[in-house]
Amino acid sequence: MRVCLVTPYDLSCDGGVNRHVRALAGALRLRGHETSVLGPSAGPAPCDCDALRGVVSLSANGSKARIGLLVNRRAVRRYLSEGEFDVVHVHEPCIPGIARHAATAEFVPRVVTFHAYAEREPAVLRMLRRALAHPLRDVEHGIAVSHVAAAFARRVFGGSIRIIPNGIDLSTFVAPSRSRGTSHPATNDGNRSLRILFVGRFDEPRKGLRHLLAAACLLRESGRSIEVRIAGQGNRRSFAGIAARAGAVFLGRLSDSALATEYRAADMFCAPATHGESFGLVLVEAMACECPVVASDIDGYREASNGAAVLAPPSDAVALARALERMADDQFLRRQAIGHGIRRAQELSWTSLADEIIAAYESAAAPRSVANELAPHAPEPFVAVGETA
Repeated sequence: MRVCLVTPYDLSCDGGVNRHVRALAGALRLRGHETSVLGPSAGPAPCDCDALRGVVSLSANGSKARIGLLVNRRAVRRYLSEGEFDVVHVHEPCIPGIARHAATAEFVPRVVTFHAYAEREPAVLRMLRRALAHPLRDVEHGIAVSHVAAAFARRVFGGSIRIIPNGIDLSTFVAPSRSRGTSHPATNDGNRSLRILFVGRFDEPRKGLRHLLAAACLLRESGRSIEVRIAGQGNRRSFAGIAARAGAVFLGRLSDSALATEYRAADMFCAPATHGESFGLVLVEAMACECPVVASDIDGYREASNGAAVLAPPSDAVALARALERMADDQFLRRQAIGHGIRRAQELSWTSLADEIIAAYESAAAPRSVANELAPHAPEPFVAVGETA
C-alpha cells in the first residue's frame, strides 16, 4: 500500500505530533508499505520527510504552534496526485494550511487523526473549529489518540472515530541491561546527584518547566543534590536564573537514540505540563526505558500512564517536589512504577498498534460497498481499540 502521512507542524522543530508521524511511518515501512511523510518546514527537515515552505508561528492552547499556514494548496494537491497514494493519513486536519489542504483532497481516500485537546474552550473558538471542520464532512474515517482527544474532536467532526493511542518504537526506546530501582537513586553525601529528565519545548508555559525548576530548587534547599537535564528546543534566556539555582543542564534537540540514552541514565522523568495534553508520548518513552515517571495530574497524562506514574497537581511546585522526593526515596514505589511502566509501554508498541492503523487504511481505501461491510456497526460515537462498544 502506498501511504502518505501529512503533519501540519514544522518538521524542523520538535513536537509530539511530528514524533508520532515519523514513528508511524517507520512502523509502516517495516510492514512493507511504501510510506511518505509530508509537512511544512522552515529549516532543514529530517531526511525521511518531504517538506514544503510556508511556516507561520501562532499562539494556541497555551503554546506556540509552527504550522504550514502559507503552504500552497496547489502544491499539496499536486504532490498527492503525483504520488498516486492508496490512502492519505492527515494529522490534525482542522488546522489551516497543509493539513486542511490534504484533508479536503477528495480525489484520494483519507484517514484523519485528532491529537488536540483543551480542558476549556471558549464558545468562539469552538465555532471556529466547527467552521474549519466543515469541509471534512465527507471524510468517514477518523482516529483519536485518546478518549479526551476523541471527545474534543466529536464536538466538530461527524465521521466515525476509533481510538488508537500514540505508539512507541520499542527497538529504540528499550530498557537498560542493568537492573533499576534496587538502590537509592540519590545520595546526600555529594557522590551523585539525583538526575531528573525533562523533554519538550521548554519555553512554552504550559509545558511546565518553570514548576519543575522551582521544585528542584526546593529539593536542593533541603540538602539534596539535584541535576535537571532538559532535552528539547526553546529560548533559555528567561530561565537563566532559576535554571542555575536548580542545577539545570540544557541538552538541545536530541535524536531518538540519544534521547533513549538520556531516559536510561535518568533517575526519573518528569512531565510537569499544566494543561492541554491529550496523551503524553514522552511518558511512555520513559517507561519503556525503565525510567520512573512523575507527572502532572491532568487528563492526558492519566490516560497515557494508566496508573504507572506518580501524579501531582499541576502548577504546584511544592506538591511536585514532594512527588519527586517520594519517587526517589520509596524503593517499593520505584520498582512498582518501573514494572507497571514496562507493561504499559508494551501495550502501546507500534508492533500491535500499527495493525489497527492499517485496518483503518484498508477500510478507507476499499470500494464503498466493501467499506460498509468492514465498518463497525456500533451506534456509539467512538470505540476505543481493544474495547467493546
